[in-house]
Amino acid sequence: MIVFCILISAIYACMIAAIFILSIKPSPVKTRVKFEHKRFSVVVAARNESHNIGPCLKALLAQQYPADHFEIIVVDDHSTDDTYKQLRETKGISALSLEEGQGKKAALALGISAAKYEYIATTDADCVVGERWLAKLNESFNQSGATLITGPVKISPCDRMLSAFEAMDVAITMVVTAFGIQRKLYYLANGANLAFAKKVYETTGGYQNHIHHASGDDVFFYAEAALQGNRIGFAGDAEAIVTTRPQQGWKQLLQQRKRWATKTRAYAGLNIWMVQGMVVLVNISLLMMLILGFFNPSAWFGGAVILISKGVIDFIALWLATDWQNNRRAMKFFLQGQIVYLFIILFSAWHAFVGGGYNWKGREVR
Repeated sequence: MIVFCILISAIYACMIAAIFILSIKPSPVKTRVKFEHKRFSVVVAARNESHNIGPCLKALLAQQYPADHFEIIVVDDHSTDDTYKQLRETKGISALSLEEGQGKKAALALGISAAKYEYIATTDADCVVGERWLAKLNESFNQSGATLITGPVKISPCDRMLSAFEAMDVAITMVVTAFGIQRKLYYLANGANLAFAKKVYETTGGYQNHIHHASGDDVFFYAEAALQGNRIGFAGDAEAIVTTRPQQGWKQLLQQRKRWATKTRAYAGLNIWMVQGMVVLVNISLLMMLILGFFNPSAWFGGAVILISKGVIDFIALWLATDWQNNRRAMKFFLQGQIVYLFIILFSAWHAFVGGGYNWKGREVR
C-alpha cells in the first residue's frame, strides 16, 4: 500500500514537473513567416449578459489594431434580459439576433456566416480582452504559421476562496493547454480566447460534427482541425490574456464543472486522458488512504506521502502559473483550494462518466 502511494506520488510529481519544465512560459514557436496584419471578424455569442456585455464591447472597440482590419459581430442567443437592446444601441458593432436554433454554437455559426474577413476571433460576452489582444493574436499567427490559435484566460477578481480556487485552477489549465499544443500531444482550447482561419472552419464543417454536444465549440473544433492536419498554436503572451469573472457561487461553479465534464468523454486522443486520469487517480488515492486510515493506521502514512508530495508540487506549479498571469494573490487561499479541488475533481470525474444535464445561462441542457 505504501509502495503504491509512493509510486503514484512520484508519477504525478514527474508529470507536473515535466509539463512546467517544457512549458514554463508558453510562447509561440517562431518560424520564417512574412509578417502581415491579418483581418479579423470578432464573433461573440451572448445570452443574458446584461451586466457584462458593456465592458466586453468597450474592450473590443478599444483594440490597438488597424480599424479597417477588424469588425465586431455579436449574436444574441434568445436573451430574456436587455442584452440585445444594449447591442443595438452600441455603435461600431454588428448586432444579430439568433432566430433559428439555440445555443452558443448556433449563435457563433450565425456570426461566422456573416463575417466578411478571413480570420475569426472569438471571446465570450462575460470576458474583457486587453487592448492589444488582436495584435497579439495576429503576432502569434505570423510567428507560428498556424491556422488556429488559442490563448490564455485568467480569472479576476480572485479575492475570495471560491474565486481564488478558480483562478488557480484556470492558471494551471492554461499551462497544461500550452504544453499539449506545443508538444503536439493533445489540443485543448478555451472559447473565451480563440482565433482561426475561416477556411479551416469551412473545410472541417464547423460545429456540425459535434452539434449534438451543447458545449465544446472550442475543444471539439480544435481537436477535429488537428486531426485533419491543421496547425494549432498558443498565443503565449501576457497581453493576449483574456479576463473573465469568477462564478457567483458554489451552485454556478458546480453547473459549470458539470458542463465541462460532459464533453470530456469526447476529447480526441489518449494523451489528455492520461493527464486527466493521473490527476483523478492521485486524488482518489489520497481520499482512500485518509478513509482507510480509520481502519488501518498504516494507511495514514500512505496518505501523508501523497498529501505532502502533491502539496509541494502543486504549490510550486501554482506559484509559477499564477505569477505568469499576475494573479498570485490567489495563492493565499492555496490550502483551502486544495480541499476544494479534491471535491471538484471527483465531482467532475463522476459526471464525465455518467453524464447528465446541467443549467447554462438559464437554460436546461441535456
